[in-house]
Amino acid sequence: MRFRALSRFLVACAVGSLFIPVAKADSLFTGSQTGKCCFDVNLHQVDTNNMEVTVSLTDGAQYFVSSGSGNHPGFAFNLSGDPTISVTSISSPWTLSSVNLSSVATNGPGMGTFDYFIDNPGSGASAHNDGPLVFNIFDAAGISYSDFVANASGYYFVADIMDAAGTTGTSGINTPGSTPAVPEPSSLALLGTGILAAAGAVRRRVFQS
Repeated sequence: MRFRALSRFLVACAVGSLFIPVAKADSLFTGSQTGKCCFDVNLHQVDTNNMEVTVSLTDGAQYFVSSGSGNHPGFAFNLSGDPTISVTSISSPWTLSSVNLSSVATNGPGMGTFDYFIDNPGSGASAHNDGPLVFNIFDAAGISYSDFVANASGYYFVADIMDAAGTTGTSGINTPGSTPAVPEPSSLALLGTGILAAAGAVRRRVFQS
């Protein structure tokens, strides 16, 4: 009886594996930063028109802040062609009123102009927070990982942060994102074939015994 139950289980797994949708790996931007250290940016493709962005402090960075005079956005980014987008579902304490959908030249160590930016709540470190900053970008024309590009100064993202020593300033990411490999449909089919073969072996053993 146990062999029959195992056989049925293996067959169910094999059939199920053939219908599992192929996951789309996230794209992660991290490392090679200039300025205060550090943060990373994870992009998650929700669907063709929506990208979820998660900005997390790393390596001893403590808070998102709003330091200095002029434009020190809490977070800024670029999209190829500067498309018309909307930002939704932003995490607290940020609000949608903090989002600016026009280009801005940021102060800091020569990090250039960015297409879009999000102000950190409050001035200086008075309204600091440890994040993460999470929001969704909607583009009716479609959005993908390759749309996130570097500006003329070579930076994909910039954030205004406080480091472990309590000093504040901007930090920029100038390294392209990495996208982990995910199983191809052919790999999943091969997995299903292997499971079916195992199920067949179990069934043969049952009938022989």
